[in-house]
Amino acid sequence: MGRRAKHGLVALAVVLAACGGGGETATPTSAAASDNTGGTDQGSPTPTDAPTTETPTTAAAPDDQPTSGDPGGSIDGSDIDWATVDLATIDWVNIDMRTIDYRAISANPTAGDLDQATSDFIASRIFPGSATLTIGDEVWEFDSFDCAFGHENTESDVFSFTSNSFGEHSDGTRVQMQANIWDDSGQGRYEGADLTHETSINDIEDFENPVVDWNMSAPTGVTLNGDLVSVAGEFDNALTDEVEAVPGTLEAECSTTSRR
Repeated sequence: MGRRAKHGLVALAVVLAACGGGGETATPTSAAASDNTGGTDQGSPTPTDAPTTETPTTAAAPDDQPTSGDPGGSIDGSDIDWATVDLATIDWVNIDMRTIDYRAISANPTAGDLDQATSDFIASRIFPGSATLTIGDEVWEFDSFDCAFGHENTESDVFSFTSNSFGEHSDGTRVQMQANIWDDSGQGRYEGADLTHETSINDIEDFENPVVDWNMSAPTGVTLNGDLVSVAGEFDNALTDEVEAVPGTLEAECSTTSRR
């Protein structure tokens, strides 16, 4: 039976900052969740020659440069201090949207000065991620998928990778889907010995009488290839008394705003 899940809040931090909003971040629901409080603010030195441009519109994008819907770009924003830079000076047409510190930019005082055309163009270049989870004959499709790579970005000594997607069940119940990798050795590994790979989809409205509660936990199973995440393993249905081993897969792509 197919079930379609839709995300709750997409983390368009740069646009939401201008509008006074905010987004949701990943928090693993396992016993070690207290070790992961979300992303961290990664401040960087202020560049000496921050790129400048006139306020862009979608039409301003050259044929050989990223356009609406394309997060890539020729300008690396990793060295920009996104908490303090004047956002009106950023070349939003050519900046690589994957190199922006979205947590820092949400506190930038110049975010509210961006005009609507610029905000709309920025939003059009931010990919929210996507995911399809299949367990047995059940399928859930998510139109957002946020990730955090490495202990520094998960803010955890346990999780080396976390991912998160909120959705709505077919009956309207809110659900959460996650794929995580544990490495409590402190090395931040994604593969190797003594790791725990886990994937789950859970009812987050009614913990006493959940409508869905599937979980996978194994030494392997979560594979990372850049922003692509795939899972293959056996899932147990916590709603039954039997210990089950139902084959399941996840195919997902991390959002532009994921923490890398």
